[in-house]
Amino acid sequence: MNTLTMLRRSLLVMAMGLGLGAHALAQTGPVRLVVGFPPGGSADTTARLLADKMKDTLGVSVLVENKPGAGGRIAAQMVKDAAPDGNTVMVVPFAVMVVQPMVFKSIKYDTTKDFTPIGNAATFPLALAAGPGTPAKDMKELIAWFQANPAKANFGSPAAGSMPHFMGEMLAGAAKMKLTHVAYQGGAPLVTNLLGGQIPIGFDTPAEFAEYHKAGKLRILALSGAQRNPNFPGVPTFKEQGIDIDALAWFGVFGPPNMPKATVDKLNASLQAALKAPDLVERLASLGLTASPGSAEEMTQRLAGDKAAWGPAIKASGFQAD
Repeated sequence: MNTLTMLRRSLLVMAMGLGLGAHALAQTGPVRLVVGFPPGGSADTTARLLADKMKDTLGVSVLVENKPGAGGRIAAQMVKDAAPDGNTVMVVPFAVMVVQPMVFKSIKYDTTKDFTPIGNAATFPLALAAGPGTPAKDMKELIAWFQANPAKANFGSPAAGSMPHFMGEMLAGAAKMKLTHVAYQGGAPLVTNLLGGQIPIGFDTPAEFAEYHKAGKLRILALSGAQRNPNFPGVPTFKEQGIDIDALAWFGVFGPPNMPKATVDKLNASLQAALKAPDLVERLASLGLTASPGSAEEMTQRLAGDKAAWGPAIKASGFQAD
């Protein structure tokens, strides 16, 4: 056995003795923040803001990699199959981790067992926005307009099986009317068709609609949540308008299964530091997102709690997809 081989073995034994393992030694970067949606959406924007801050505390490059398709499931499968060395993690929305596993038969992963929670990034309400060709100024007028124009009673969402999709189904149930769902490949094409009049309303995060709402090109008619969002003080909640819809979503950071605790702790510390930076907090707030740093354990508990809360409602809807 030569000297170099002996040195490598000695280093590996020392690392394992400290509880780090071989994968913890491998985290030298760059770190990839995988996003399962096209550039320009709220998930992509959140990831880019985090990447810019986390590179400073991690001491390595942090790169955003967009892997759009299948409502975020392609990216999730990619991260699930990655090495647990901390070099590949994802910024992922609530729907991919909570909703989609309950409705898509083709999913080949368990979001509780096949991913390592690293931490929460942001929480946010969901918004209903009307396009310029939709005359309604509030929920009462929108429902009346749909009832008078049933052929136009359609709504868009960024993906089939997403939380915005189910928000539309909830509206149909609460208003006791039929609404036809139109699924898009992300928030950006949904907004494009709203602006162009191809779809009358859409459900998504406020971040997708904020710029156009402030410019008067789209109108956010309602937001979910128990209270009005401080970034949109003029927009009432669904409940204020007599619609019993109340839900908050989140963006979380997850890695492959079996990541060493030391690697998770390092990434979580960097994530929490980024989310406490005043300029990042302000930028997220301008998009309707609330920076919500927390531990990996808290992210684990949030995921379990949301699965328990949404399971009955999703099952009752009867929605299933391949």
